[in-house]
Amino acid sequence: MKEKTFFQNWSVMIMIAACIAASGCAPTIRAVPEETIESESLKNAREQGREEGRKEGIRVCRQEMDQKLRDFTSRYRDELLYLELTKGGAIRPAQVRLIYNAGKISADGSIYSAPTLVWKIVSPPQFISNESGGDWMGRDRANFCYFLIDSFATEAEAFSFTGSSEKPDDVFMTSAPHEDGKKWAVIGKTFKPGCDSAMAFYKKRGHSVIRIE
Repeated sequence: MKEKTFFQNWSVMIMIAACIAASGCAPTIRAVPEETIESESLKNAREQGREEGRKEGIRVCRQEMDQKLRDFTSRYRDELLYLELTKGGAIRPAQVRLIYNAGKISADGSIYSAPTLVWKIVSPPQFISNESGGDWMGRDRANFCYFLIDSFATEAEAFSFTGSSEKPDDVFMTSAPHEDGKKWAVIGKTFKPGCDSAMAFYKKRGHSVIRIE
């Protein structure tokens, strides 16, 4: 009787072990395939390449934006200076003339050109000498004051400040190199009655403001 019970218990244990093995609960040791290792290496390399590409793209975009800002500031400054000199009488603007082109028909009658109107520059801008236009700088200084707003180490920094900094509505700014060529100055110009308030505006913002006589 005891032997029968022993064999029955033993059979049950064997069946339980077989069920555990069949259900996947039994611990197994498997080698990682070479394909998986290579796949992980490629994945890591790809992610690293993407990160480096993003950083390089950001650097290039910032460089292009800085260059475009410098170009825009330069053009903006030159246009304002041109308008200032033109209104002050120091420059005679370009002379343009409206030209009428009559309609034309080719000799064989196969081509017809419609009449058009075009603007043609007949003379370029010209500086007006003191003899012909008077002392423009003297008249300008009689109505306006000039003051140094700040100095910068590079032309790019001066351009950036000129084009993007906050300023009073009646202040005109331009940049000019120092005499020794080592720094760039940002010069402010405004009507004489508002000179003190304009200088105070920049002093409050921590700039080294000096009036230029």
